Amino acid sequence: MGVVYEAEDLDLGRHVALKFLPDELVRDVDALERFRREARAASALNHPNICVIYEVGRHEGRPFLAMEYLEGTTLKQAINGTPMPVETVLDLAMQIADALDAAHSKGIVHRDIKPANIFVTPRGQAKVLDFGLAKMVQPFGVANADTVTELTNAGTSVGTVAYMSPEQVRAKDLDLRTDLFSFGVVLYEMTTGVMPFRGETAGVVSAEILGATPTSPLRINPALPPALESIIDKAIEKDRDFRYQHAGDIRTDLKRVQRGLTAPAASATTTMISPAWTPGSGIDAVTPRPAAGSGSAAATLAPPAQGRLARHWRIIVPAAALIVLGAAAALFVSGSNSATALTERDTIVLADFDNKTGDPVFDETLKQALAVDLGQSPFLNILSDRKVIATLRLMGRPADQLVTGEIARELCQRVGSKAMLAGSISGIGEQYIIGLNAINCTTGDTLVAEQARASGKGEVLKALDGAASQLRAKLGESLASVQKFSTPIDEATTSSLEALKAYSTGRRATSLKGDVAGLPFHQRAVELDPNFAVAYAALAVSYGNLGQATRAIDYAKKAYELRDRVSEREKYRLIAMYHNFATGDLDSADKAFELWRQSYPRDFVAVGNLGSDRMVRGQWESAREAIQEAVNLEPNGIIGRFNLASAELALGRIREAQNSIEQALARSLDAHYLHLALYSVAFLQDDENTMRQQLEWAKGRSGEEDWLLMMQANTEAYHGQLARAREFSRRAADSARHADALETAAVWQSVEALQEAEVGNATAARQSASSALALVSGKDVRTLTALAFARAGDASQARKLAEELNKEFPRDTMTQGYWLPTIQAAIDLHEGRGARAIETLQPALTFELGQPPPFSIGLLYPAYLRGQAYLLERQGREAAREFQKFLDHRGVVLNYPLAALARLGLARAYALGGDAAKARAAYDAFFTLWKNADPDIPILRQAKNEAARLGT
Repeated sequence: MGVVYEAEDLDLGRHVALKFLPDELVRDVDALERFRREARAASALNHPNICVIYEVGRHEGRPFLAMEYLEGTTLKQAINGTPMPVETVLDLAMQIADALDAAHSKGIVHRDIKPANIFVTPRGQAKVLDFGLAKMVQPFGVANADTVTELTNAGTSVGTVAYMSPEQVRAKDLDLRTDLFSFGVVLYEMTTGVMPFRGETAGVVSAEILGATPTSPLRINPALPPALESIIDKAIEKDRDFRYQHAGDIRTDLKRVQRGLTAPAASATTTMISPAWTPGSGIDAVTPRPAAGSGSAAATLAPPAQGRLARHWRIIVPAAALIVLGAAAALFVSGSNSATALTERDTIVLADFDNKTGDPVFDETLKQALAVDLGQSPFLNILSDRKVIATLRLMGRPADQLVTGEIARELCQRVGSKAMLAGSISGIGEQYIIGLNAINCTTGDTLVAEQARASGKGEVLKALDGAASQLRAKLGESLASVQKFSTPIDEATTSSLEALKAYSTGRRATSLKGDVAGLPFHQRAVELDPNFAVAYAALAVSYGNLGQATRAIDYAKKAYELRDRVSEREKYRLIAMYHNFATGDLDSADKAFELWRQSYPRDFVAVGNLGSDRMVRGQWESAREAIQEAVNLEPNGIIGRFNLASAELALGRIREAQNSIEQALARSLDAHYLHLALYSVAFLQDDENTMRQQLEWAKGRSGEEDWLLMMQANTEAYHGQLARAREFSRRAADSARHADALETAAVWQSVEALQEAEVGNATAARQSASSALALVSGKDVRTLTALAFARAGDASQARKLAEELNKEFPRDTMTQGYWLPTIQAAIDLHEGRGARAIETLQPALTFELGQPPPFSIGLLYPAYLRGQAYLLERQGREAAREFQKFLDHRGVVLNYPLAALARLGLARAYALGGDAAKARAAYDAFFTLWKNADPDIPILRQAKNEAARLGT
């Protein structure tokens, strides 16, 4: 595109780079227009990681660009065939991502991102170079995008093959995501020292890009953090819909990896990289000389006439090509005493209040009240309790450390927040003075300060509310937003300081130790204030997570009745939760979650619950996307990490699931959910030692032990060891009873009843089902026992329970669409009506791959019964198709016994279809799984007789 010279700006006394259009293009109208458009786009941008364009002009009829002059080396030279230090990779990569984000925000796609086009200064600053192949598009996601405007020569090779995206290789229409693929390739090379696609010819490389999976970066560089490998894998997804969608998202994930390093990363900004060349002193301004590395191409074009240009430029020496476009600068909080408005991307660390009154009722209480008040704002972004706890652990401090003073400031700097908000309360007689102080984390300077006075303890929350509203406005939120989202603190929470203190303590306990730990405090909160809606909501969520559906329903209903006493954000939560737990109407719940997500796009709870609902429906790919988004927003959420691993298992991505859990444990997150996921991964890998380790971890943990015991019960039943399965399921039920989780205990007994029914122990099944109903007759218990009764031949009792469920839960998506058709089909099978069972199960096709409540059981039941119905109708091929689903979706069914019994169903289907060889193989597979099974199990004896008749 041209020749670049080093020059001196005689007006400002600085060195610059001048790029001239070559002689052969000076009179080319199209080339001139492209040059002008490129220059216009470049001059509109300004970003520290993109070479700055100072001026566009002409000299003696030749167009030129005046650009920032750089010293240093290219990233390609810095890599030099060896992996770069992780700290340096992260620092440079975040700068590159920033540059791409800035360019993309202006609709500029680079199309040639590669290490040779990224410059690194001696101070470790990355600069994206050479937008010569760029094109203009509307930013991805904007409707009605205009036609692409090319900024390059017609017929120019669009990019460098080894770094092209699959859509570039195919010469498809491009959008911003093509640069993100190329960036992923660059990250791969930075971390491994080699390129992921490195065939000997361009054709081979193109084929690899389209079809080959690169070697795992961790195999090449074992020192690489697994989370960084996950970022690379997502960036080089071949399908751009599953790739990162925005450069800013990559930067966020890179930042999280940086924070997650066990020790503070060495500053890459101080890493010295030898420059490719530096200007010597006393350069001859009269006789230009080529720069080292510029080659003969630079010398073939005579420099412009010496002397002054229109802008007083003096040519010093031709330089290597340094052209690059700039981008918009980010807003930031000023370090001066006058506040500069925050942006919606900035986070604020909420410090603990300095309680100078000596009254413990204010401990944690005012911080929680302020968090609720500021949390109403769609504008402000308060750092979550989970992130605070995780960062304290990285700082080597206790998770329950008070975050005040220098601790708060250090934490603020570590997480990259713009400001911290410190509060204080002091008492003078009956008067209380509340102070709020927004502080620049870097300098310690005050940005905004507010003070309020309360005439008594009962007026403290109102005074705090007024100060918080003033603060929101001064931090940059619009007056209209402050007024719209302004539910008073005492209405959004409670007017009782004691109840608020109990609630605050419960939230902290839940974040630190899980749902069981927070329950007594939330119970105390509603005892102190029976109208405390948010505390009821917390109870509903915890009981729901712990498998106690009846309590979850009751508390969700109570919270819903009080929904007019909460903030707008909490109102979305209460409505969605009411439909999730009480009505079971997933469509209505998802509408509330979507509205919540639109109003508060940084709130991980809304999008995380959307993902959870998609798991229930069996929409695993979209579920994983939503859950990943939630985890990106809140990487320290235990449930989010568990759900992400569950979705990855369901999609057959065992390694990714294991990485997700290991990353959670590396963050010092720990609860039974994570160990359930580790157990599931180990089961799929036949890793009995790891399974035993999870059982050992759970030993004696009230409210958690029973879940791992029940997982082991399922595994024993999966292998036909029913006596051991009964032992573990009963230990699970006993453990749940001791934890005051009677409904969970009843669920475990119901599961035992189903296991007995499926293997032909009808009497034992009916006894276990009756015992479960006698303990707690909740929704989940009635659902499972109804199915158990139907499978054990008690159609009358099954119908009775099904009618109750149908009457009480007419809007429940999974009751109506999954469980009731399954129960009715089981009754049809018992009565010999296979064709009717198949028809009855038709509605369940939509949901059968899902994970319907109660948690983790009942998976693929409609497919199993449909297979049995086809066997009854002597349709072997159709039956085999249903049973094959269990083998195709091992990550969905996991260790549930039906996964083993489906192999027997497959053998029967092949035998019915006349394929003796396949039937024998399927029988053998079943007998191998059940090689240590209890010999007196009815279904096993029957299977052995069938196989013998077949000739096995």
